[in-house]
Amino acid sequence: MEMDVNNVPSFKLDHTKLKCGLFVSRKDIMGSGVLTTFDIRMKRPYHDEVMTTGSVHALEHLLAAYLRSDPLWGDRVIYIGPMGCRTGFYLILAGDLIPQDILPLIERTFDYISDYEGEIPGATPKECGYCMDMDLAEAKVDATMYYNVIINPKKENLVYPVKRERKKA
Repeated sequence: MEMDVNNVPSFKLDHTKLKCGLFVSRKDIMGSGVLTTFDIRMKRPYHDEVMTTGSVHALEHLLAAYLRSDPLWGDRVIYIGPMGCRTGFYLILAGDLIPQDILPLIERTFDYISDYEGEIPGATPKECGYCMDMDLAEAKVDATMYYNVIINPKKENLVYPVKRERKKA
C-alpha cells in the first residue's frame, strides 16, 4: 500500500516558520455538524526545547479535566491529546470555530494550570496507564509560558504561516 502524505494537512505546514499560538488545524464535517481541530502550539518547533514527557502527561490530565468540566464548553470537547513531537496538543471541539471563539477558554485553562496545586486528576494506577511519569512543576512552567503568549496574541499566534508560492518567470 502506498501512503499519500497529502492526506495529512499538518505535513503540508512549514513547521520551521511556526510560532507558538492557537491555530485551526482542520475542519471536518461529521453528519450535519462541523468538528474543528485546534493546534495548541506551546513550543516553537526547532527553536524551543520540546516538553518533557512528564510535563506533557501532567498537562494532558489537567487539560482534559479542566476543559471537560468547563460549563460553557465542556459538552463540546471531543478530544484533547498531545502531539507526538511534544510541542503542543490537539483539541477537537464540536462546531465551526476560529481561534478567537475559544481564546477566553484557553486563557482560563492555562491560567488555571499555571497556578494548579494538589493531586493531578486521574493520576493513580487504577485511572492511568503509567501515572509515574508526570511532572506538575514542569507542566506549570510550560503552561505559564504558553499563557504569556496567548494572553495578548498577535496574528502570527492565531493564523498559520502562509506558504508562499514562487512565481514562474
